[in-house]
Amino acid sequence: MKKDISSFLSRKDKWYLGGGNKLAWTPTFPAHLDSPGFWDYLNYYSFRIEPGFTFTLLENGKSIKLRQTKRHWSPHVLICEYDSEKISAKEEKVLLEQDFLGSKVTLRNKTNSRVDLDIVVWTAQPATSEAEQNDTQFVSLDGKNVVLKKTLRKLRHEPLDMYVELALEDANSYNITFSRRTGNLPVWEYTPFYEKLSSEGLVEEILTDGIDRNGLLYVGIHRKISLDPNEMVSFNMGLAAGSSREKVESAVRLLLKENIVELSNKHWAKYFSELPYFECSDPYLDRYYWYRWYGLKLFTIDVEEGNLHYPAIAEGPDYFRVFITYSAQCHILETRWMRNDSIARGSLMNFIRNQRDNGAFVGHIYVNTIQKNGFYHADWGRVVKELHATHPDLAFLKSIYQGLVKYVEYFKAYRDPENSGLYDVLDQFETGQEFMSRYLAVDEMADRYDWINNIRLKGVDATVYIYNLKKTLAWIADKLGEKDDKEKWLESADKTKRAVLHYMWDPEDEMFYDVNPKDFTRTKVKAAVCFYPYLTDIVDDSHIPGLKKHLLDEREFWTTYPVASTSVDDPYFDAYAQWKGKRHNCPWNGRVWPMTNSHIADVLGISARKFNDACLKEKTVEFIEKFIKMMFYDGDVDRPNCYEHYNPFNGKASVYRGVDDYQHSWVVDLYFKYIIGLIPDDDRLVIDPFPFDLNYNIENLRIKGKEISISWNGSKYLVRIDGELFYEGAERIPLTIEL
Repeated sequence: MKKDISSFLSRKDKWYLGGGNKLAWTPTFPAHLDSPGFWDYLNYYSFRIEPGFTFTLLENGKSIKLRQTKRHWSPHVLICEYDSEKISAKEEKVLLEQDFLGSKVTLRNKTNSRVDLDIVVWTAQPATSEAEQNDTQFVSLDGKNVVLKKTLRKLRHEPLDMYVELALEDANSYNITFSRRTGNLPVWEYTPFYEKLSSEGLVEEILTDGIDRNGLLYVGIHRKISLDPNEMVSFNMGLAAGSSREKVESAVRLLLKENIVELSNKHWAKYFSELPYFECSDPYLDRYYWYRWYGLKLFTIDVEEGNLHYPAIAEGPDYFRVFITYSAQCHILETRWMRNDSIARGSLMNFIRNQRDNGAFVGHIYVNTIQKNGFYHADWGRVVKELHATHPDLAFLKSIYQGLVKYVEYFKAYRDPENSGLYDVLDQFETGQEFMSRYLAVDEMADRYDWINNIRLKGVDATVYIYNLKKTLAWIADKLGEKDDKEKWLESADKTKRAVLHYMWDPEDEMFYDVNPKDFTRTKVKAAVCFYPYLTDIVDDSHIPGLKKHLLDEREFWTTYPVASTSVDDPYFDAYAQWKGKRHNCPWNGRVWPMTNSHIADVLGISARKFNDACLKEKTVEFIEKFIKMMFYDGDVDRPNCYEHYNPFNGKASVYRGVDDYQHSWVVDLYFKYIIGLIPDDDRLVIDPFPFDLNYNIENLRIKGKEISISWNGSKYLVRIDGELFYEGAERIPLTIEL
């Protein structure tokens, strides 16, 4: 029997909620999880709405202090239980795809007497005339519910106007009061409603003026409920968010009286049911597969608004809820295994649609702002070919070809003035890997500069990515019948290959290095990116001893939890996220980053296959298992995570950053390529699993229109194509299927 995935992932220590759209409730350092409602901030795209809302129960005008006794999370609902002397309450919190953040509240009278209650759902939204701060204005009533217009602001962003509606099912009265600022906490006695609630309900008035525009706009919506002894009653409340008054009013009308918990459950269940169904005998690998798919859905943004034209996945919570080039390559690799490839395609198409005039891709795409000075390197060529291998689409290749051509031409024009075939990194941020020795090798002040192009370093990563893209452009040109273009790109790729081997490969050290363009000497800084050429056909079997010598050495990269982003013997290496004596947010001078680990898993796996190397196959298995098991709190199989970076010796995550479920790596792609062993190509599918010591089963997998199912129980290997048995045997042997 297949798992109920939401139940399978359920736990007590999480709170993130999302519906795959504009709104997310993922506060990174929540202070009010024990309070009813959603007082901690929510995100509309990457903008904060702070606070959310809460609710208060009252009897005879006195607030009932609800004490939280239990909290339980699953992807579709956060269930909180509360208790008091007379009333127990259960709150089921959801965030629906219509951008409705809602609570289904169930109250029970524990006494033998009737209890008459007032319920007020309320918020206190900042209002201001200051240009740098969020503003809130009253718009209209929707029955007794209240529509507000918010102007959301962030540093270096254009302001964004949007609307919210605070709503309570079967509301009886409302109050809107503008107030001077006070402690903006979910405390009933701080509100004007503390004085404005009578036996008749809230004083119905709308007060939005004052001698200035700075303060808190309190919005309260009220209803009465009477409960007989042991009686239970349920009702909904929530906040709808959208780009217009009509949209939020429509969402409230559609959802306020529905079973919002069941709607959320169905939405998530449908998502999980459409994914390839995987299970295995290793409890860590089994759980993490589904946990990763949860995270991808959590940060999906499927809208067409402003600069966002195609569905794609944001990098993470809060200010990471934007489309970012560095992580988009990861999302293509993972979502290409979905039955629908729209997110995989959209992850590239958004950047082509917003491409700069000079051909560069922007680093971040916000709904209403394009980052002016940001850029990230990414391996577009490799991931485009991988996507085509699972979802062949010649029209898509044709649509992206010119954009990718412009991108390479930008590199040739702006990042290789010497015409060497090697390409420049211009600041430490654009690699996504700041605070490490590789930049100091060309400028001792490199770690002090902001997002400005103040250095030049011929980067191994930057060059490998462009090499792969040149090869892919030749491949696309061939498919499009552009023979001259094909030869041009092959010639250009060969030039880069020769330059990498001549300038970056050190035959004595048996290591690839970055190059200083001032004199074309190797920097000799050992970073994990130095292994990226093994992702390509640049290397041959003569380079494999160097890979093993350095990557597999515990004194360099193969730490207890591999791999260190910078070699252990580097003078600036630090396991504790410290750079030059200070703990940083995103240091790459020794921490284990899932992004790097995804690359290294492919370095090992691709090399193992290409050179039929048994040692590298075993190390690929060891590495992937260690990588995934690292991403669990204290080895607790029920508590997976995905933080930005980890300690290379004890595996502890960067919890101090508050950034969990960070979609900045690829993981499920490794399952398909190495555990299951899938290698789709133009006209065939090779199945060549690595020697993982586990049983597994994969179903509901579609590749090139073919339905694939594979199972291994330790003694029987079964492969079915379109429901027909293709292979049955006692061993997992390599298979080739013509498609």
